[in-house]
Amino acid sequence: MKQLRRRILLFFLILFGAFSIIFYYISSNTFIQQAMDQQGEDLQAQLLTLQSQVDGRVETQEDLPELNESLEETSALISERITLINLSGKVIFDSHVDQSSIENHFDRPEFQEVLEGEEIGTYDRVSSSTDDFRYYAAVPLQNTSGEQIGILRLSKKVEEMIGITDEIVRYLLVFITISLILTMLFTFYWTKRIGDPIEEIKFVANKLSQQKYKVRYKSTSYQEIDGLGQTVNELAGSLESQMQEIKQNDKRLRELINHLVIGVMLIDENRQITMVNPIMNEILEENLYGKIGHSYLEVFKSFGLNQLIEAAYEKQELQNREIALLIQDEKIVDVNIVPIPGRMKNTTNYIVLLYDITEIRRLEKVRTDFVANASHELRTPITALKGFSETLLDGALEDREVLIEFLEIMLKESSRLDLMVQDILQLSKLEQKQVRLNVEAIEAKVIVKEVFQILQQKAELKNIELSIEYDEPVYLEVDHDQLKQIILNLVGNAVSYTPENGIVKVELGYDNQEAVIKVVDNGIGIPQEEQSRVFERFYRVDKARSRNAGGTGLGLSIVKYLVENLNGFIELNSELGKGTSFEIHLPIKFENKQLTQK
Repeated sequence: MKQLRRRILLFFLILFGAFSIIFYYISSNTFIQQAMDQQGEDLQAQLLTLQSQVDGRVETQEDLPELNESLEETSALISERITLINLSGKVIFDSHVDQSSIENHFDRPEFQEVLEGEEIGTYDRVSSSTDDFRYYAAVPLQNTSGEQIGILRLSKKVEEMIGITDEIVRYLLVFITISLILTMLFTFYWTKRIGDPIEEIKFVANKLSQQKYKVRYKSTSYQEIDGLGQTVNELAGSLESQMQEIKQNDKRLRELINHLVIGVMLIDENRQITMVNPIMNEILEENLYGKIGHSYLEVFKSFGLNQLIEAAYEKQELQNREIALLIQDEKIVDVNIVPIPGRMKNTTNYIVLLYDITEIRRLEKVRTDFVANASHELRTPITALKGFSETLLDGALEDREVLIEFLEIMLKESSRLDLMVQDILQLSKLEQKQVRLNVEAIEAKVIVKEVFQILQQKAELKNIELSIEYDEPVYLEVDHDQLKQIILNLVGNAVSYTPENGIVKVELGYDNQEAVIKVVDNGIGIPQEEQSRVFERFYRVDKARSRNAGGTGLGLSIVKYLVENLNGFIELNSELGKGTSFEIHLPIKFENKQLTQK
């Protein structure tokens, strides 16, 4: 802007300077010409007066010298140069120069004009006798008869004629100089008053381009410029509001993306990662924030996934497939590659969406296994009931001993079938959170003793010792029946899978404001590879022995749901051939919305 101000100032100076020079030239010439005309008229008036004094005093050219004395007296009274010339051009008298040294004036312009009949002949030139610039005026001299006998001429220095004009021109020059200075000052002030606000508007615009939307135009100038500044302020306010909205939307979008259960990764047109969310890190079990700006090939090691991404780049279409990722543990992910417009025109970015469906597929498998196992478990007692019924109907009713034996077997199988159905129904209710809770303050030792009373006979048949260990009484606020069922299932399994002369003990205690109930045996143990599945429905480590023990295969599944229903968790530790330990952690103070169901 300073450069523009200098240009404007220089332009006005040049323009005003050129105008001043022209004005000065025209004005000075006009003044000089007016002075010359004025002085010339005065000189001509003097010449006519002098002509009237000497006209008719002599009759011939030869008598012209008789006028010298009279002209001499007149020259003493005036400063103008008086010259008397005969018709042949010879100077008869000159008041400033010796006439004998003056050349013939026949060729002088003013002389020729008079000879040609002009009343007054005028001309200005440099005098050859006085070497100064003079204005000449000549008139004819006549005798009494009206005949022309000579020429009378007056001359005056031009310098003297325009002397007053020089002073006027000097005043004019001073006026022009002062005007030029004032013009410079006004132009500087004007350009500053216009330039500074424009400079501020430019500054505001630059700050807006740098996304600094707090800056505003504050100067005052002409109405039009202030209007422009106000418009810029309105633009800044609008941009600030829009940017805040964009930031809020961006924040909402990032919060949404960061809290999605789907892994999200954004890849640009150069196949470089520009954004990831936390779930993507969890799925790939790697911190990907340090990989932003790198190629996705450095992150995805799955050939199938990379192939799917490349297919999306080639076809620029949505791609979808289930892919198994071999990381530490195998994960099954549902992959979607979605093309979206990029920031640059005619570019495409891609969103990689990974949805971990490993648990879903596992649950589907569990559900399938449950249906298969339930069908298998139900088929056995149903087949037994059907077979023995058919045998009895075919004639075995007549044999009382066979009849009693078959009826006992049918009762046993129907009881087992009833127990299995009850367990399935209970498990279904637990899954759907439909079990009523009757929470009360309980000492854990009391429930353990109740369980021991129930299982005492079964333990004595195998000579198994049942014991309780605790350092202090353990109190809980839980549902009495549910806790009893949990301990009954665990202790019952321990008695069933512990050889004769074994030990089954229950340890009670506290750990970090939690009650801990630990059921330990020295039985057959559970293989390491089987331990992750023991809580599945109908899953048995030793299927033949489990059926012989009368179990339904649902006990540990029920235990797991009951513990979770009481806001606790269960841990398993087992070693094959050495024994098994189930450790239950329950909160001392039970808090759950289901308390309202009491």
